Amino acid sequence: MGGRTEKTYLGKLKGRVPRDANLSIMVICQEGKEPETILRNLVRGETDLRAYDETWIVVDHDGADRRDFLARCGKVSKDSGSRVVGVVSVPCFEVWLNAHYEQVQNYRDQKDAQRHYERLTGLSGRSAKDLPGDFPFDRAVEAETRCTLRGTSVPGANARGPCPSTTMPHLLRSLGPLRAR
Repeated sequence: MGGRTEKTYLGKLKGRVPRDANLSIMVICQEGKEPETILRNLVRGETDLRAYDETWIVVDHDGADRRDFLARCGKVSKDSGSRVVGVVSVPCFEVWLNAHYEQVQNYRDQKDAQRHYERLTGLSGRSAKDLPGDFPFDRAVEAETRCTLRGTSVPGANARGPCPSTTMPHLLRSLGPLRAR
């Protein structure tokens, strides 16, 4: 997982997971590393995957073909006995953030999605990679239905969807905020 926005969101999300969920959650930021490198380091034993029921790697599409990375996550899951899931947001994580506010738009690229986020939040400049203090975490259920274009559904776990889309709802279901769905 890379950028500041993702780290902030996941850190705050961690604090919102119900205590009775009986989960131990660790957020590790690997800014600047390619998803394949992060996964390779996990497999090589820098982290004992068997110590965790699930490992989620949250990344942006960044114009790269992430299908091999996602397929490898599935293979590592099968080989290790621990669920490893790649979450890809196309074109970027702001797709998921924007969906908390309103239906995502047909973004041309990452900058387009980020401009939409700035317009929705009123943030700009350096603060544009932050979450506003009143970020609507409680709208995750609505975000699940708005994180793809109308008429398309959320891609499956370890799958890459069209632009725009994200597989973040799978992570939220696993953590609890969308579990009842």
